[in-house]
Amino acid sequence: MTAVLRAVIALLAAIVIAPAAVAEPPQGGLSRAERRELLDALRPQAAQRTGQAVLFRVDRLNVDRGWALLIGELVTPAGGPLAWERVAECHPELDKMLWAVLARSQGRWQVKHLEVCASEPPHWSLEQFGGLRWPCGVYAGLQGPEGQDLEAACRRGPATR
Repeated sequence: MTAVLRAVIALLAAIVIAPAAVAEPPQGGLSRAERRELLDALRPQAAQRTGQAVLFRVDRLNVDRGWALLIGELVTPAGGPLAWERVAECHPELDKMLWAVLARSQGRWQVKHLEVCASEPPHWSLEQFGGLRWPCGVYAGLQGPEGQDLEAACRRGPATR
């Protein structure tokens, strides 16, 4: 795919595609406008990585002190599955979890980490990110691979992790 085509897809995804789930109540302590802003910051990178226009099905959106962790699924603008065979980094037979970490800086959300087709929850192996390094509230409701409460582990501090 050419760079021009990728840029056009990202631009269309950012401008033309309406955010998913406008009727949903706010999540993560964000207003609808703030949630939309966060999703709008994430959408171009997700579209570029998949080579397709995308919407989000948000399963969890945790926000704490300017950091956000979003878990969900990428879908087409019509709400169906993406053409995953077009995404080289994704294994066609494995699960395709969306997992993103964003930080608010200078009044804007910025994507710090993005997995578009995680086959297992990246929070099961947080050592790849330096451990429990983000504000503890972003781990709310998440469990580690052994079933441990990640938010509680974060709040206990480094000595007990």
